[in-house]
Amino acid sequence: MEVILEINDKDSLIKKQSMKVREMLEKEGIKVHFDSDRTVTHVKLVIIDGYITVVGSHNWIYTAFALNNKALVLIESSEVTAEFYKYFKTIR
Repeated sequence: MEVILEINDKDSLIKKQSMKVREMLEKEGIKVHFDSDRTVTHVKLVIIDGYITVVGSHNWIYTAFALNNKALVLIESSEVTAEFYKYFKTIR
């Protein structure tokens, strides 16, 4: 399992939170990467078993799901998932 976290050097709170999350994930054996400090990674992307892609614009928190108007798409396609995985590798 791998994740990419935001590491915005201009926002010390985001950086501090990302470092804390990294520590928690790595303790569980999850590989952690950071995006470039020159860009903001806003995409929410989940790739499962090389066949399922979940992609959307919202944060995965209660208010985003329950109170905000957001979009989330679940795609079952190994071809689409392969393309999203290529994109994932360009970010990390």
